[in-house]
Amino acid sequence: MRRFRVGIAGHVVIDRVTGRRLSYESVGGVPTYAGLTVASLGHTALAISVIGDDGLAALERLRGLGVSVERVRVVRGAKTTRYEIVQLPEGGRRLRLLARAPDVRAEDLTLELDAMYYGPVAGELRPEDIAVTSRLYRWTALDPQGLMRAFDEDGNVRLEVGSLDLETFGSVSVLRLALEETAALGYAEPSQAAVRLALSTGRIVAVTAGSRGSFVSDGLRLVRGRTEVEAVDTVGAGDVFGGALLVGLMETGDLVYATALGLAAVDQRVRHAGPRALDGDAIRRAASELSRKISVSEVRP
Repeated sequence: MRRFRVGIAGHVVIDRVTGRRLSYESVGGVPTYAGLTVASLGHTALAISVIGDDGLAALERLRGLGVSVERVRVVRGAKTTRYEIVQLPEGGRRLRLLARAPDVRAEDLTLELDAMYYGPVAGELRPEDIAVTSRLYRWTALDPQGLMRAFDEDGNVRLEVGSLDLETFGSVSVLRLALEETAALGYAEPSQAAVRLALSTGRIVAVTAGSRGSFVSDGLRLVRGRTEVEAVDTVGAGDVFGGALLVGLMETGDLVYATALGLAAVDQRVRHAGPRALDGDAIRRAASELSRKISVSEVRP
């Protein structure tokens, strides 16, 4: 199997997580969760990020998860991005931004890579930089969550669509959105969001919807599946799905298998609290089984 080099751009975060039977502080953010997934599946994952000098221990933890940190810029005197994540008893979560690192620069996004995963969490990537640099890579994925977040004076997060236009990211191969983001865009159902966004943007669109499962469409088919495991911790699960989906597409080009790979990776992630390396061989075996079971339907114009 060819080994790919995948960049994951966005802030490395220090997460403070609380919830039912949960209380921990850990390295997080898209470079952590998508990165550990790419690495666990046998490929090279490079975090492309900016931290303050208060984040060096988190950087060591990221390295321990198998993610390269050679492209993480440390800014002396700056703060590392920090989030408070409260998982709510009724489902969902509440986010509060506690600190924010400097932006990722456009020149940081120009590298010799096979793929790039853009995962901003607090507006640290400029849309125009994503649009331009995504043309450089055969495969690219974008999670636009950080482009949709607005913050009040206390750091509490709300979603705002504003001037965001997903159709402007024409060179991005895959869009990965969570349920709350598609709701902010006006879609009532995740299946509707996946299909309509795929048709309007011409991209592969994946919507992760927690216990309802994941919905992926290329505009021709809708692929749906879910894991049956009782989740202990869902932080980063969408990023894990997105990382595995991208790997599956790069390896095979098969939308069904790539979706199954994402579901199998999530199944492992949510069984424990905090980020851990995953068992790539077990994920692949589970994905082969899931490929025969998940729902595939044709999209009607």
